[in-house]
Amino acid sequence: MRIFFVNYRHDSASLGLSRSRISRLVALLLTALASTIALPPPASAQADYRNLDAGRPIAVEDAQPLEFRALEFQFGIPRFSRERRGHWLYAFDPEFKWGIFKDTQFGISSEFVVAHSAGRTVSSLADTQFHVLYNFNEETPRFPAIAIRPELTVPTGGFSSGDAHGSLKLIASKTFGHNRIHFNGSWTAGPTATPGRGGELVTRYFYGLAYERTLPLKFLVLLADVNAHRPIDNSPTEVAFELGTRVQLTPGWVLDAGISTGRLRPSVGHDFGFVFGLSRSFSFRGLFPR
Repeated sequence: MRIFFVNYRHDSASLGLSRSRISRLVALLLTALASTIALPPPASAQADYRNLDAGRPIAVEDAQPLEFRALEFQFGIPRFSRERRGHWLYAFDPEFKWGIFKDTQFGISSEFVVAHSAGRTVSSLADTQFHVLYNFNEETPRFPAIAIRPELTVPTGGFSSGDAHGSLKLIASKTFGHNRIHFNGSWTAGPTATPGRGGELVTRYFYGLAYERTLPLKFLVLLADVNAHRPIDNSPTEVAFELGTRVQLTPGWVLDAGISTGRLRPSVGHDFGFVFGLSRSFSFRGLFPR
């Protein structure tokens, strides 16, 4: 995300969110986190450390949806990136997912951004995204797993893209022993945003290739990807390289962490960034047939 502060006033009208509403939002998210931690052991759902989600910890995701009838909360705490010295941002990215049908998941995610530039710090919500991920081709020895992910992104704050956008992503994953290869490609329909607006949840197009190495006895995966995306504000295409890991801490908890750089293309993208997050998977016995 690129944040510009030209003609940008630090008040509730420009941010689209008052300080009191920001405080209530943070309190709500903290309450959700505390409630999730306090939940009893899952009835059947179990976290899968190999189930890659977009941005957790790399941009490329896999074609496997959440387990049927399972629910999952994800907490990015937080994601950081630096454009250049003196220009940086933190983003808190909560997400909720539900295995609503067999081979199908529904999800909702949002961004709360704190950005600093030219000695000024501002904060606001950005976009909120709704998605459905459907796996229509299970992996076989000859063919990869293939899924599609329709997305709807709507503006919800001062750092948003300003309009609703619809996207369609194609995802393919193929396993070779303890190794997996993932490909993602997406395109977004909707108006071009004002320069400097729009966050990580909406881009004009995106494509990426990732490699995954599993260490099953340690419940750990090592990840690397290269991806390119063009921001919805029509600024130059950014190319990023990312390294990350996911580890299963308990049957219901997965930790992810990663680092990235957008300097594969000169003068475009962030200097460096890192992400750290937790995922909590659970379910309710009432969702399962007797």
